[in-house]
Order: sequence, then C-alpha cells, then structure tokens
Amino acid sequence: MSEQDTNFYSELLRAYFDSANDAIFVLCNELKFLMCNRLMEQWIGCSEAALTRHNERRPITELLGDEDTITSFQRAMQQVLAGDPQRLECLIHPAGGEARWLEISMTRVDVEAGDMVIAVARDITRQREQLARIRYQSTHDPLTGLPNRVLLQGLLDEVGDDSSRNSAVLVVDIPRFRDVNEALGYRTADKILRTVAQRIKAAVVAYQGVTTGHLGGDQFAVVAGNGAAVNIESIADIIRTQLARPIQESGMQLTLGSNIGIAQFPEQVERCSNLLQAAETALHHAKQSAATGIRNFHPELYGAGSRRLALVNDLRTAIDDCRIRVHLQPIVPLQKGGGIRLEALARWTRDDVEMSPDQFIALAELSGHILQVTQLVMEQAIAQSAQLIREGFVSGVAINLSPHCLMDRFFTDRVASLIKRCQIPANALTFEITEGVAMSERMHQHTVQALKTLGVQLSIDDFGTGHSSLCKLRHLPVGELKIDKSFIRDMLTDEGNATIVKASINLAHSLKLKVVAEGIEDEATLACLARMGCDYAQGFCISQPLPLPELLGWLKTHSAAMADGAHCQYPAKP
Repeated sequence: MSEQDTNFYSELLRAYFDSANDAIFVLCNELKFLMCNRLMEQWIGCSEAALTRHNERRPITELLGDEDTITSFQRAMQQVLAGDPQRLECLIHPAGGEARWLEISMTRVDVEAGDMVIAVARDITRQREQLARIRYQSTHDPLTGLPNRVLLQGLLDEVGDDSSRNSAVLVVDIPRFRDVNEALGYRTADKILRTVAQRIKAAVVAYQGVTTGHLGGDQFAVVAGNGAAVNIESIADIIRTQLARPIQESGMQLTLGSNIGIAQFPEQVERCSNLLQAAETALHHAKQSAATGIRNFHPELYGAGSRRLALVNDLRTAIDDCRIRVHLQPIVPLQKGGGIRLEALARWTRDDVEMSPDQFIALAELSGHILQVTQLVMEQAIAQSAQLIREGFVSGVAINLSPHCLMDRFFTDRVASLIKRCQIPANALTFEITEGVAMSERMHQHTVQALKTLGVQLSIDDFGTGHSSLCKLRHLPVGELKIDKSFIRDMLTDEGNATIVKASINLAHSLKLKVVAEGIEDEATLACLARMGCDYAQGFCISQPLPLPELLGWLKTHSAAMADGAHCQYPAKP
C-alpha cells in the first residue's frame, strides 16, 4: 500500500473515530491515555494532545475521583489485560468538564507496541439520575422524607443470620391519631406527623448506626442495625418523653401519647429480617395490655410454633397428593397490538379454608418444599395454557420463580421437558423473578443463560421495591418489568406513587422493556395507566385468578371484545 493510500485510510479511520456517537479512548497498560475521540475531549474538557503528550501522558485515574472507583477500574483493567473484556459503570469528575456517569466497555488489543485497551463509553447520567429518583421515591416516605418500610427491611435483611451483629427495632404509634385527623383535618394532621418525625429523629441523633423511618399513617420505626451498640429500651424512653411534649398547632395545644413495641436480634428473634414484624407484634400487645405503653417481643406472642409445624406437615401431604392447584389470572394489553396473557397462581385449600398464597408460599420456602410446589404449578400452568394458546385465546403464561429454583441445576432440564411434552412455544413461557433476585450477585447466571437459550422469557416482578443497577438491568435477559402493586394501589390519590409509576414506565421503555402493572382495583386506575403508556395490566378490576373452566368463559367474552379493538374496557371480576 502506498504512503498516499495509508494516509487516506488513516484520515478515513480518524474521521469515523471522531464522528462516533460514543466516546472512544485507548489506554496503555499503565492506565494512561494514548488516544481519544472528540466526544471524549468534550466530556472531560481536555484535548487529546494535552492528554497524550509523550512525556506527560495523563492517567484516566485523574478523572475517577474517589479511591473506590479507582480500585474498581484498576481491577477491571487487570481482567481486560488478562483477556477478559469488561463492562462497568463509573462516575468521572474531570477538572475541565462536568461530572457524568459512564458505562464503559473495554477490550484488550495486542499490537507490536504492547498491550492496549480500547474503551467505548456511553453517557448514562440521565438514566442514573432517573433511576436514583425512582429508588429514592420508592424507599422514602414523601410526607416526612424518612426511610420507608422497604428501606428499613432492606437494612435488616443485610444483617442476615449473623448473630454477632446485634440489631434491634422499635415501632411507635400515636394512639387515637384518627381523632386529630377528624378534628383538625388531614393537612394539619400531616404537619403534626412531620413534627412527630422530627422529634423521633432528634431523639436518636446522638446514636450511631440508628435509622428512623415512617411505616405509614401514625406509625414510625427506629432500626439499630449491624451491631450498633445501643440500649433500645433507653431510646424508647427518650422517644416517649419527646413525644409527650405539647405541640402548638392551629391555636391549640396538643399532647400526644405513644405506644412502642420492641424486638431484638438475636436475643428475641432468630432472624434479623423478622425484627420489624416482631416489633409490630409487640406493639399490638403494647396497645392492648402494657401499662407503660412499651412491650418487648417474646416468641410466645406469635404462638405459632406448633401451628407452623402442623402447617408444614399438611403442606407436605398436599404436595404428595397433588392438592396444590393453579388458578390463572388474565394480564390484558393496554395498547394495541398485544394479546391476553396469564399469570399462574398457586392455591391450597386446607380444612376447607383457602390458605393465603403469601402464607403457604413463604412456608414452602422456609421448609424446603418450594421446588416441589413450583414443579406442580409449572406442570398445571403449562399444560392448561398450551391448550388456550393453541385455541388462540392467549399468547403466553407467567410463573413466579423462587431463588431456590435458580440454584437447582436440573431446573432448566425440567422446564425443557415440560415445554416438549405440552408442545408450548418456549417464548410463550415467562418466569417472574423479584428485583432483588435479579440484581443479586449470588444469582446463578448459568441457569438464567440456559433459560434464555431455551427461549423462555424473564420478567422482573415487584419492580421499584429493590435496588437496581442500571448496568445490570440493561444487560439482564429480561423482557419486561412488573410494577409493584404498592405503587399502583394509591397512584390516583398519591402524587408520589403516580410519579414513581410514570418514571418506571418511561425508564422501562427507554431500555426497550415492556411494563406490566399489577394490583389494579378500579377502572380509573386502569385508564390512567393506559394514558401513561403502560403495556399490560393485571388485577381484580379485570379479573380475579380463576380455575380453567371459569377462565374459559371469561376469555370467550373478552377475546372477542379485544379482537374489535376494545381496550381498557373490562368489567369487574365475575
């Protein structure tokens, strides 16, 4: 090739390099800049020439700010130089430009001059900010600004079963606060609740490792987690004293009482994650019987040991006798072009009483029977749905997955066997996993990859209640997000919830994911979600979960209506 040709192709390559929509840069194995394109120059406020002067090449670590980010980047570079391409998110703080979040993909290139790393960076600042807003709104109470139940429970879950990390929870409520609402109105009552929140927060400000939260209504919680050395009874006394101080409001002087329930790990509760529930149980008894208004939890308050053992035995028998049944709940499209889908929900009748799914599914998890329950649900759901798909009534079925299923190395084989036996298209089957499971570093990626290879779809359930990484969310093999019903339920009256729902829909669509809203109980909410662009809806407003014979009647009526283009026009449950 002539020198003229070489120059031509070099100029052509440089033009492409500088016109790319992503920032591109090249690093040597010492993390110093060798090249960068114009977009990277703009982002960091520094020219390529200044970055790559031969004797003064600048290291990228100058842009990374804190030590943790630098360490993470160095670790990623080591893996790249070892031949393992990496993708990471990091925040850059250039001296000559604005801080921004980047998603950086790095690959090693071997050249005569030595190993180099080519990096392609995409600006994800807006998505990170949007995700941070959603996360904050979903973990903080809009009235008081305090952490809500989701965040507090997350703090306790992090402790796990480590008995060396002493933790405690107290739950406070204000007796007869409904009288304040009725006498002074909700606006004034909200101001008083903010005052209560400030006083509880002030009561614990001197203690390290203590978090104050608002559970809703007139209930507050204080969590001393992760081995925080505090006397929770002393904190309870301080809070009661602070709340007993008169409050001046609307020309009146109010004196509020308080009831407090306390639970401590590991002295009173076996699992730290159960502390909040135990403290609420103690609070219930404090309101009923404690003269001081304070009650410590004791396992006898549950009175459930023997009952739980009997439940486990009955559940085992129900599994052996195949008495775990499946009801199917329609998931309907809110936008044109979609088809009706189904969610399979387990049902168990014990002694002629319909057991709460939340109760017996949790019991199956704890007792180690969840794999058998899931197998029974899959067998029934796939067989019944296959018939409905062949008859053109529905397009697919969703089944909830426990984390234990992802840890079962034979799970994918069983799914493949059911798909073949029932002759159902693999892409008509969706498995729902919770946001926490999807984001967990412990998630068994080989199972997820095997399901993806099989053609099965994945959906993130209860979106908004966990802690998502945008990088992970974007690259997980999921096709949809399911917004948790706790945000849907009050979205017409709670502006904060409506904002979360709208932001979640927009975020999902920006990632090319479909959105399902669950727990819809009225047609006004259904219509509002349709206007927001939500793709699918599910809830009692549309239909309750139904056994197959009743579902067939529902489908025959509503499939015809949808064929005529009718959307969002579903009557109440039959």
